Amino acid sequence: MKPEYRRADRVSSEIREIVALILTRFSAEPTLGRLTIIHVNLTDDLKIARIFYTVFPGEDPRQYERLLNRYKGLIRKEMGKRLRMKWVPDLAFVTPSETGERIFLDNIPPSDGKEEKMGRPSSSSLMDELENEK
Repeated sequence: MKPEYRRADRVSSEIREIVALILTRFSAEPTLGRLTIIHVNLTDDLKIARIFYTVFPGEDPRQYERLLNRYKGLIRKEMGKRLRMKWVPDLAFVTPSETGERIFLDNIPPSDGKEEKMGRPSSSSLMDELENEK
């Protein structure tokens, strides 16, 4: 029996890669490149993406939240260029500590390397695509 894969799970992993690339490449604030995108929860209707991020110890997560909300439009625009979907989901940036949720990396399904065979570009091809745009 084939395992069941939700489309929201596949799209959320793609969004995580794209947002991380956008923050490191296109943000005017160099501090945004220092945060880590942990996980993306996407609703089943693909309308809202809750992006969980973490910052270095000693850093103020509220400062990063203000910066992310300021650049939310730019992130969404760049994500829309790279994400092949009819609608781009709304973004909500959340730290796991402020929601009381605990995210363990063990619960995130690992990549099995089949993305390239299914016609979906790998993260390395996304990097090549970004560098070709410059």
